[in-house]
This record gives sequence, C-alpha cells and structure tokens, in this order.
Amino acid sequence: MARVKAIVLAAGRGVRMGGLRPKALLPLGDEEPMLHHLLAGLAETGVTDLVVVTGFDAPAIQSFVDERWTTGTTTYVFNARYASWGNFHSLRVALDQVPGYDALVVNSDIVVAPDVFRRVLATPGDLVLAVQERPTRLLDQEDMRVEIGNGRIVQIGKDVKLARSHGEYAGVSLVRHAAARAYLNVATEWEWRARTAGYYEDVYAAILGDIDARSARVEIGEYAEVDVPEDVDRAVAILQSRKATKQTA
Repeated sequence: MARVKAIVLAAGRGVRMGGLRPKALLPLGDEEPMLHHLLAGLAETGVTDLVVVTGFDAPAIQSFVDERWTTGTTTYVFNARYASWGNFHSLRVALDQVPGYDALVVNSDIVVAPDVFRRVLATPGDLVLAVQERPTRLLDQEDMRVEIGNGRIVQIGKDVKLARSHGEYAGVSLVRHAAARAYLNVATEWEWRARTAGYYEDVYAAILGDIDARSARVEIGEYAEVDVPEDVDRAVAILQSRKATKQTA
C-alpha cells in the first residue's frame, strides 16, 4: 500500500439526529455507532495511520477512538470553526497535517463496506471518489450527486442537475499530492475572501479542471448515509447483511 493516512471527518454536530451527541457516536439500533464500524473497516483494509478531525464534543470522539483504534498512530485535529464554517475547512486543516501522504478521506456519518476503501485505494488518479451509480429516478435533491464521463468525474455537488447525474458520492475519497495541493490553494483563497460556507465537495468541484479525477464503484448494499433518524434502518440492514455474509463465508 502507498503511504496513506485516513482522515475521518468527525467535527459536526448532527442537528437533524438530535444534536445532543456527535452523530458518529449514536448507536444504530442494537448495532455499534458508525464510528466503530468505520474504524474496523479501515483496520481491515490495512490502514495504520489515522487523522481525526474533531469539533463538537471533541473529548467524546477522542475517547471513543482512543479505546477502539489499536491498529497504529492517531492524530487529532480540532476544527474550532466547526459550527460556523463549512466542512471544507475540516478537510483543509487535516490536509495540512499529512504532507507526503495520500489522504483517504472518510465522512463519519456513513456505513460503508471495507471493499469500498480497497477499490478507492486501488484506483489511479489525483482524486478518486467512491460513487454509487444509480438511475436518476433513485436520486434526490439532497444527494451529493456526481456526473461521470469515461470514468472521469465531470461534476460533483448538490446542484448537479438530476438529468446529468450518474450517482451519489458515497463519502469516501482519496486525495493524492496534486489534488491536495489544488485543494489547499482553493480553500486558502476562499478563506482569505471570507467565503466560509461550503462543503469540501464544493472544493473538489472547483479543482476538477486542474486534476485527474476518477470514480471507484460502490455496489448497492455497500453504503448508507445517516442524515436523519429515518436513515438508520437502511444502515442497520447493511450491517446485518455484512454480518450474515461473514458468518456463511
């Protein structure tokens, strides 16, 4: 494996899930929290170096990771602006900490199969996005939509027209050196101009013309995002399906 550090973005509050605890630490029914499954999946993939961006209730996130991550090193980066700036800043401060490494960026509000990490790491390109391709009729306005052309990422964002969308970004990406440099340049410019709102995917969209950006497939049943309580059942179903597959393997 190339020199890789996993960046887990865990600074947000998750207001739509209640906002009393970090969303990544909320149990999924009778299952462990999402952060548990993400750490286990990264370890299974062979990742040994972890960077965790904290913000809301940082001590709770750090305590959980300290207890569960026994695979290798851990670095914590506190985003003091987690409540007022977009999460593009969380990734910006994390990338500052990983010079010389490929950065496997992982949202903390997802359930994802370890095979997705492996495919992303194995895909060439400056920027690799895990994408679950779906028909337009199965996408909605809240999805982080992606347009793909010849295996390259053409557009990403919630403003991508549904008619041009090929699927949903699944919250896992790989940022290699050229993409990291371009990302930091754009993020720095935004901050100097006091443009403090925006997703990190918006920065990805801004640099697509300057880098080689590709997609890695995510199969149906390998990914779920948990934004609201109604999403929990689908995440649990994926976890239980994976358990059943392992037991019969």
